[in-house]
Amino acid sequence: MNMKKSFNWRIFISFGLVLSFVMLLVSGIVLYIAPPGRVANWTDWRMLGLTKTGWENQHAVFGFAFAVLSIFHLFFINWKAFVSYLKARAVRGLKSPKELFSSLLLFLLFGVGTYFVIQPFSAIIDFGNNISASWEQRDKQPPVPHAETMTLVELARQPGLGGDAELLKTKLDEAGFSVTSVDETLADIAARNSTTAQKLYQHIAPPAESGKKTLPAEGLGRKTLQEIADGAAISVSSLQLALGQKGIEAEQDMTLKTIAEQNSLTMSELRGILENMISR
Repeated sequence: MNMKKSFNWRIFISFGLVLSFVMLLVSGIVLYIAPPGRVANWTDWRMLGLTKTGWENQHAVFGFAFAVLSIFHLFFINWKAFVSYLKARAVRGLKSPKELFSSLLLFLLFGVGTYFVIQPFSAIIDFGNNISASWEQRDKQPPVPHAETMTLVELARQPGLGGDAELLKTKLDEAGFSVTSVDETLADIAARNSTTAQKLYQHIAPPAESGKKTLPAEGLGRKTLQEIADGAAISVSSLQLALGQKGIEAEQDMTLKTIAEQNSLTMSELRGILENMISR
């Protein structure tokens, strides 16, 4: 006579750990190569059907599941075996601590090396950053970082958008999009209309100007960031945010020469970066 087998918790937890590990591995790889959030959210970037936020959520939940299952695996299933192993190895470990100290040293090396971004850890970090940066295209970047989180009222205050949120709403209505209020964000409007914030912005963006804007040929180093922004008729805070996305720190009242020196840039490099920004 066949007896019905009872539920085997050891097998359940072991399978759960394996599946959680696989999901952590896959989501970790996806997030390692994913574009920056400002690009991913703006273009509704997806991989295997999930957005970047979706992958972040999967990674967090399965990380939590892996931690819980690991605790059960150790303290409820293998606790006696684990304690016995520690007791058996305690004396040997004290007499021959090479393995223990080697593990601790390797752990510290990875942590410190990553913190100070030194080789070979910096190469791993840079490789992932380069892949992430490769997703960026000038025509797919938001006018300001995380513009999808702005309401139509906030967007209307940006340079070139006229300051009239109702006009922006009218443009979107005329383009066939459902907009309930000027207090909605682009992300909310995009989600309800099954589109992207980038496509919505194309209907309200100011007309592109022909030709590339250039900065003064002389005396540029003495000009402050505020003066450059005023001359280009753009928000200085938007310019600061755009520079910050490229790792360039700049205060409104700093001269361009000071900004270049403090960020290890030549004036020609900084000029090119700024001209690209004000030409968008």
